[in-house]
Amino acid sequence: MTHTVRETGPSQYTLTVEVPTDRVEERMLQVARVFQRQVSMPGFRKGKVPLEQVRKEYAAEIEREFLDRFIPEVTHEALREASLVAVVPPSVPNLRFTPGEPLSFEVVVDTAPKVEVKDWKGFPLKRRIRPVEEAAVESMLGQLREESAVFEDVDRPAGDGDVVLLDSQRMDANGRRLAGTLSKGARILLGAPDLLPELQSGLMGAEAGQERTVSVTYPADYRQAEVAGQTIRYVIKVKGVQQRRLRDLDDALAKDVFGLDTIAALRERIKANLEGEDERRWRRDLEAQAIDELIKRHPVELSPRLVSYMLEQVVHEQTGGRSVSDDLRKQLEEHYRPGVERSLKREILLIAVAQQEKLEVSNEEVAQRILRLQESDPRNAARVRQHYASADRRRALAESLLEEKALHLVVEAAKLEDEILAPAGAEGAPAGA
Repeated sequence: MTHTVRETGPSQYTLTVEVPTDRVEERMLQVARVFQRQVSMPGFRKGKVPLEQVRKEYAAEIEREFLDRFIPEVTHEALREASLVAVVPPSVPNLRFTPGEPLSFEVVVDTAPKVEVKDWKGFPLKRRIRPVEEAAVESMLGQLREESAVFEDVDRPAGDGDVVLLDSQRMDANGRRLAGTLSKGARILLGAPDLLPELQSGLMGAEAGQERTVSVTYPADYRQAEVAGQTIRYVIKVKGVQQRRLRDLDDALAKDVFGLDTIAALRERIKANLEGEDERRWRRDLEAQAIDELIKRHPVELSPRLVSYMLEQVVHEQTGGRSVSDDLRKQLEEHYRPGVERSLKREILLIAVAQQEKLEVSNEEVAQRILRLQESDPRNAARVRQHYASADRRRALAESLLEEKALHLVVEAAKLEDEILAPAGAEGAPAGA
């Protein structure tokens, strides 16, 4: 095999490849012999048809199979000899193939841009810290108190804030109960924001042991498609009424619900969690600032094919692989293009920093990250293990960890200036106890 290489665009090369006739014929013969073992013809048992007859009768199929297998093999070989690493699947235009003659074709390959990141130390970055005030702690404590409320059975009519325990069954237009529609053990919170008005009014004043008939008209965009836009009658058997009782903000609440000795310890835990959440926020912000600075100081020209390929992957993921109109696809591509281009530049620049600084990621570090992913979601631990059983996925994870190391290095080398933001108020406090 011979090849020549020429540069045909930003980080793009075109290889002209020619494979001699004898090698082509050898591989064609191998494919034909595979066909020979599998086919049968009148007068011949399976596997006993003469080879020349097989090549004649199945010429088109043999040629297609040969090209499907041989072109990727020779392409990979040519890229390896040219020391080129494709970042998107290469294209193979100008294929010229006639049996008995050399095979020739071109390979268009896009590679990662070669970038030297000279200006990455001492970025002026702002660490925007938002202090946690006691009002935010008290707001979160109140939310946790709401979530840990207890429900007690009461012997009285149901009112706002009460929970009605019930069984229900659909009815037809004549008032007959429809078989297969019985639902048991429902809990309906009266006054809930998403409770339909007919259910709210139909259950107000309900008492244990009562049977009521309620008609419910569901909105056209109701989340359960099978009832959306319909009016359905239900016969409801009230099993009980419960009232919601908030627990006292005391040591017993801290101990019973959160395993802490005192309510003061719970307040400290909440404050630490809120501060931790803010630290994660400003760290993400610092990293975003650092990437913006890297991109601004080191312009990267991206291959159009690379951008198009990544856009195609993103649109495919966002649409769930569904077919969409050309107009919608164009809108989606325009929407996601800035993010895709920024992500590609981020990856290229961080890998360049990692290579310049000789950063490495060991197999042990990859294994530790996989273990952490499993521990963070024990129910899906087996799925995580299976996902990273693939060598390609472990390599992708190693590259991601390498980018993390490079970004950490850039942030650590930056000149940080603290900016104190307005404290998080009671209403804007992030969750996390």
